[in-house]
Amino acid sequence: MIRIALTQLESSKDKERNLEKLKRYTEMAARHDADLIVFPEYFMFYSNNRKYLFENAEDINGDWVKNAVKIFNDNSINGIVCINELKNNDVFDTAVYISGGVKGYYRKKMLYDAFGYKESDIYKSGDGPFNIYRINDISFGILICYEVRFPELFRRYSLNGADMVVIPSGWFSGPVKEEQWLSLIRSRALENTIYVASSNQIGSYFTGISAIADPIGIISERANESESLILYDIEKNRIDDVRRKMPLLEQLKNLR
Repeated sequence: MIRIALTQLESSKDKERNLEKLKRYTEMAARHDADLIVFPEYFMFYSNNRKYLFENAEDINGDWVKNAVKIFNDNSINGIVCINELKNNDVFDTAVYISGGVKGYYRKKMLYDAFGYKESDIYKSGDGPFNIYRINDISFGILICYEVRFPELFRRYSLNGADMVVIPSGWFSGPVKEEQWLSLIRSRALENTIYVASSNQIGSYFTGISAIADPIGIISERANESESLILYDIEKNRIDDVRRKMPLLEQLKNLR
């Protein structure tokens, strides 16, 4: 079992101010004995201005991440935080997994080129990697926001032993977008018999709705309409119970 803390926050263009918010919510999660805290996509700072993005993005081992590492270590907690990663004159939308230090990262592969928005104008498509991490008896992978629309990515994780997929997100608002979000995270959980845990931006552009879907597709917990922190215990027994009733991953072997 692990206790996950999912934040629902609005980040600004000021990355130092966002770091202060990271510290405040990390301390809050630690007081509630969380093992893992997750921050939304674009949390280092949000800007769709290419010039500003390139001027303020940092290396994965830069000062901003080093400060985040210190905050997580001071509170004895693991963390996932999204940064604008500058690498070889490109900027990637990157989720960094911190456990003592930088344990791994995930660079968003499927960029949000839809609904009139073109994320590929400012970010470079990443290559993952699709690593699986472990805390206690729970194994998990990381995807980012728009990638919830691609069931193949989730299947890759579930077939390789993930119990949960964590999705830092900045889900842009729009007609029926909130309904799409909830339908998609429930579907990805149900069809893979895994937990899907999302931490979402809220504010001018974004829907919020940080939520957790359990392995049978129930929304077990979700945030309200404001900035908040939700806590939930991810149980291995729940996964095992659902898979006894609905052995989808085992039955998939018949298709190979």
